[in-house]
Amino acid sequence: MSLVRSFRHFLSRTDFMRRTDFLILSRFALRRTAVGTAMVAAAMMATACGGLLDVSDPTLVRDSDIANAGGANGRRLQALAVFSANLSEEAEYPARMSDELMVDQPATGDVYDYLDKRDSEGYELANGTSDHVLGILDRAFYETTFALPSVRAYSPDSLRGDFLGQLYAMRGYAILQAAEDLCPGFPLNDVSADSRPVFSGPLTTDSALSLASATLDSALKYLQDSARFVTLARVAKGRTLLDQGKYAEAAAVVGPVATGDVYQTNTNNSIYNDILSVGFNQGSYNMVMGERQGGTGMPFTSANDPRVTVKIGGTAVDDSTDTLYIATKYTSTTDPLTLASGIEARLIEAEAAVHANDPNWLTILNTLRATAISPVLPALIDPGTTAARVDLLYSERAFWLYLTGRRLGDMRRLIKNYGRNAETVFPTGNYPSGGQYGSATAIPFSVAAQQQSNPYITTGCTTR
Repeated sequence: MSLVRSFRHFLSRTDFMRRTDFLILSRFALRRTAVGTAMVAAAMMATACGGLLDVSDPTLVRDSDIANAGGANGRRLQALAVFSANLSEEAEYPARMSDELMVDQPATGDVYDYLDKRDSEGYELANGTSDHVLGILDRAFYETTFALPSVRAYSPDSLRGDFLGQLYAMRGYAILQAAEDLCPGFPLNDVSADSRPVFSGPLTTDSALSLASATLDSALKYLQDSARFVTLARVAKGRTLLDQGKYAEAAAVVGPVATGDVYQTNTNNSIYNDILSVGFNQGSYNMVMGERQGGTGMPFTSANDPRVTVKIGGTAVDDSTDTLYIATKYTSTTDPLTLASGIEARLIEAEAAVHANDPNWLTILNTLRATAISPVLPALIDPGTTAARVDLLYSERAFWLYLTGRRLGDMRRLIKNYGRNAETVFPTGNYPSGGQYGSATAIPFSVAAQQQSNPYITTGCTTR
């Protein structure tokens, strides 16, 4: 099989091309970067006077055509566009796996149903030979592979450092999100600079976190003037260190981030699309707000908290007395998704203070409640014990960071770092649409999809 056909096969069989308008084949095929497309159009216009028959292949853009500063910037922009779109899409899956969103109609065998009920086997079977979450994060990760060598070779000296830092920040963030959301044993497939597939062996959560940490260190090393990306890299590094139990280091790395700083995506908001565009009683599932889901979930609707706004959306399919609520955090598909912010930086500092038995944790939380939301929220009171302080802190995180892709990582950290029993953290007991909640605490990946191409993946989720 030729390299071009082999790479096309690799992409299609692993579902890497799902939900994106960008297409990259091998180094011998068309590259649809912003610069590449412009170059094709320019080339066709330039040759029009001599007749199109003078051009052997007007759609071919060779490496030599984009081996310049413009080509490097086009690849950087493509990586940024894919990163924004894919991370926005990915955020809905941890929302479903956690207690933020829930199904409120009879189970239909949809992947969302299985995530909601914590059923790993059902989710894998529903995925079949595609890999929803892993494919999304893989794509965001490996797009930077194409851009990094080009930026390093051709970007102007004045921009090279920041461009490299941006790419490493996006790459590290994608790895971190995979570590927080996916079950241990997942691969993180990549491509080489010459477009050859590079398959990963199974990663533990800890090994993925170490990789994310090192990659984000590279981002911080290169970044100089890109303030938004500094926020992204610092907050992501702080999250990584929290997950690793390095609380003081986490607080230190986010310290320079101002409370008003923010990094947001700039493309289609898939959470809004799936919550509101599907509509109640119209599709195969309802993405409704969680409310004390499974007896352990947060009271997202009944708390009447201005950080999590709601509206009544109708009644449940299987119970006309059960009112459904829609999250109104996002009002259109163009609303940005916050991936990192100064608010999250302060929450990281508060967690480090709780761990150090420093009373400043409460001051941090109350300052946010007094200055970062309107109307002002009433001050919190110290509940007195370490366990209760952790509960209060994670409640604040749940409301501040609602529907931003953080909740599943937080719930897993409560188990891993604080020794909580999974059944006290995740929804449990009778599933509203019938049957019982399962025992999964992370999003599975499709073994069947991986085994079609990846020779190193022989089993599914592990406990390592």
